[in-house]
Amino acid sequence: MAKSRRRREYTLTRAVERVQKDVTSILARRQSSRYFEGIVLMYSLIENVVKWLVFLKIVWNKSDRVLSVPERESLKQFCNRQDFNGALNLALVTGLFTHRLFRQIDRIRGERNDLLHQFYLFTHRRNSRVLRAKLARLVRLAVKMFRVLNALVADTGVADTYPAYFTVRRRKELLI
Repeated sequence: MAKSRRRREYTLTRAVERVQKDVTSILARRQSSRYFEGIVLMYSLIENVVKWLVFLKIVWNKSDRVLSVPERESLKQFCNRQDFNGALNLALVTGLFTHRLFRQIDRIRGERNDLLHQFYLFTHRRNSRVLRAKLARLVRLAVKMFRVLNALVADTGVADTYPAYFTVRRRKELLI
């Protein structure tokens, strides 16, 4: 049982590295048939990292006391249930993002909401140049978000205090 569980868990860093490797490969090899896949992957990564950052920020804001396991689980569930808009607004309210970064991510959120409709109906659906530019822009935005993550981890020491928060289960929500 323990061996099986170990295979299903991996670190957040490895999860992000796998996405980075896939997207970098798509861009470097100019695999235009996979641009849409990369875009969807980046939208998903950005949304989940926003939720995860909000969770860490809330835990940090409550660091004046030890959180019980049920309270931590409730916070995880709360953050996982947030839609992209709700999580993004919480990130702004808690001071995670500057207003400028908030607006950039909010524009991405709006694009993501229209993505499938655009893909099938939009005139650029077969224009690999437009899709490549969109994918590259998402990568640049993700880099900015990971700067926020690195700053939060450095300020809080959460990676050392709560290493389990950096563990992800495959086929599950980002927060476990």
